[in-house]
Amino acid sequence: MAKIKRSAFRSFLNVGTLASPSWGLIGEGVTAGSIGYNPKVEEETYIHEDNATVTVESYAPKFPIESTAIKDDAVFEFVDTLRKDRGILSAAETEVINVWMYKNPISGYYPAEKQFCSVQLDEFGGEGGSSNKINYTVNFIGDPVLGRFNPTTKVWSPLEAPLTHTLTTLTLGSGTLSPLFTANKSNLFYTTSIAAATVTVSSALSGATIVQKCNDVVVAQGADANLNLGKNTITIAVTVSSVTYTYVIEATRTV
Repeated sequence: MAKIKRSAFRSFLNVGTLASPSWGLIGEGVTAGSIGYNPKVEEETYIHEDNATVTVESYAPKFPIESTAIKDDAVFEFVDTLRKDRGILSAAETEVINVWMYKNPISGYYPAEKQFCSVQLDEFGGEGGSSNKINYTVNFIGDPVLGRFNPTTKVWSPLEAPLTHTLTTLTLGSGTLSPLFTANKSNLFYTTSIAAATVTVSSALSGATIVQKCNDVVVAQGADANLNLGKNTITIAVTVSSVTYTYVIEATRTV
């Protein structure tokens, strides 16, 4: 059984805005960081029993970060600005994405969770002759949103599209999608195996603008997409009212 290294769990902090996110990797200068889930439990002993019943009622996750101050690192600059501004309430709030890179990706997208959070400044400074330290805590707010994240392109996607962007048709000329596509489901990520050099791609949603691509080459509706041996990425970008959700199919050509 293989051990999972700490580097296979990565966190990205939104150093932009909620409307225009920019994801900075929490890593440079960081020597320690573990999420403490802080379970809230209720313990009761019922009158007809001798042993207690312990119920986990909720969690209050916190992510304390110990870091050396690294000039021009995006995360440090963001946190240092909060420190200098004494940011509180909404000014101290942003988002964090936790990425489980020890899980299997689909076309570079790994299972992940996006979490609204606040950033709490704990310490800044250090001993004489040493580098400055900036220690802070990422406090999770509410429930996470499950999805997938591409650490290379820094693109986040939820697991499902909203009803306004749910395709009514998604078909390939060969290969079976996993999970199976049905018109009343809105999965955004699929895999398939294809024993051919090309495959036709078709998708539809009334009122939407749809752009199909295979390995970044545009594929017209019902046209053939050329496949390389091994893994290929087919994307279907569905735009409704200027909002776009992208379906991703990892198509493995076997012959």
